[in-house]
Amino acid sequence: MEKSIINKNIIIKGIGGFYYVKTADGIFETKPKGIFRNINIKPLAGDFVEIEEVNGDYVITEIHKRKNSFLRPPIANVDKVFIVISTVEPPPNYTVIDKMTAICIKKGIVPDIIITKTDLLKDDGVFGIYEKSGFSVTDINGENAYKEIIAMMKGGLSVFAGNTGVGKSTVLNRLFSHLNLETAKISRKLGRGRHTTRAVEIYDFEGGSVADTPGFSYIDTEREQPLYDDEIEHLFPEISPHIGKCRFNDCSHTSEIGCAVIEKVKSKEISESRYKSYCDIRKEAEGISRWEQND
Repeated sequence: MEKSIINKNIIIKGIGGFYYVKTADGIFETKPKGIFRNINIKPLAGDFVEIEEVNGDYVITEIHKRKNSFLRPPIANVDKVFIVISTVEPPPNYTVIDKMTAICIKKGIVPDIIITKTDLLKDDGVFGIYEKSGFSVTDINGENAYKEIIAMMKGGLSVFAGNTGVGKSTVLNRLFSHLNLETAKISRKLGRGRHTTRAVEIYDFEGGSVADTPGFSYIDTEREQPLYDDEIEHLFPEISPHIGKCRFNDCSHTSEIGCAVIEKVKSKEISESRYKSYCDIRKEAEGISRWEQND
């Protein structure tokens, strides 16, 4: 049985049980070996893999260790996440947005923020909330916004995330007109967009790569690896510098006397919106056991 090994391969798309792998010799349609199903590992777009040719068919034989991965969108080895927030249609849901930023930071990615639809409704403080919290923030309608985003994307794999209808596909089409992604129309009845992106697919551009993905939503953040109450303070960049400066060593930063974080909120050095999200996410995390999650 004649076999050949092709190295340095990345999955750029998976659909219907087939995975399209980009190699130095071109793109190959592959299927994973059955062993991955037996050990409950599913190949993801962004995975670096080994493939083997067997009688003209290509099989994924190895999936290299991931530096990170997301359940939805299903993608691995992400370098940059751009969280897209619209000022209107739909308006920002800060708890969901802040849960996304926390999940990204837990996975080793400090996300960047893109604000859209400021031509329909002026920024009502969104820019300041996230800039004050230590994130890079770009108004998509600002001068040179697209050039700035392209510069930030270079050097790795970028993903755009955000609730449906915020304008992810519109932004991507403007950045990479050859992608011609389908854009979502807003459902007036529900006040949210309809999903139009059907499968994760990675595209190369000069200096990096970008994934077209189904977007994050509230349900999607729930499906990710749990956030535990004792780690959440480390996942808010504006809160983490104050850890250990409170009166009590075990301060939760929610109600304690002498809390350094609460003092920063009172002095407006920490956004009230972000602090509320911190408290909501921490309360939600109470009772989630690492042991029960096998984490």
